[in-house]
Amino acid sequence: MQNYNLSTIDRIGDITRGIHVRTGTILNTLAFDHAPALELDLFTVYGRIRILGLNCEAVSAFAADASLLQWRFKSTTPVIAYADISAVSLAAASMVIGARIMWRGTAVNTAPDTNNTVQASIAVVQDWMDVGLTGGVGVIGSLCTTATQASGTCLMNLYYLPISDGAYAVSIL
Repeated sequence: MQNYNLSTIDRIGDITRGIHVRTGTILNTLAFDHAPALELDLFTVYGRIRILGLNCEAVSAFAADASLLQWRFKSTTPVIAYADISAVSLAAASMVIGARIMWRGTAVNTAPDTNNTVQASIAVVQDWMDVGLTGGVGVIGSLCTTATQASGTCLMNLYYLPISDGAYAVSIL
């Protein structure tokens, strides 16, 4: 059996699962801060991309607060207000290390799924969603709609394919 070099494996992954961009570790008091009810900017999108996957992963254990997460997109060039990418997630209370909140696909009324164990898998994404505008710039963000998390940390993962020429996404955090 032939072994592929790491750069080949990475390239195949980009084609089959999308390009992976992740944030650094984020304090849950920021990522799940309900008090100001403001979106947290996560990824800048240049051009138009196709989202294949989007999730929030627990880096350290979450508090017992029943936080709810929603993903949104806004265009900054041209300026267009936030639009929902998902409905509000199931509660993210007491999530263990490695557990995820996962975007499920194109219907903006579909709630992201939660997985509070690292042993079980959650449902796969049912479809993809295009965001952004050719030649435009936008932001994928999140919003905590209920109960600020008192402790813990997380990171956000985005898997995408570029649709317009030169399109790409980068982490803000």
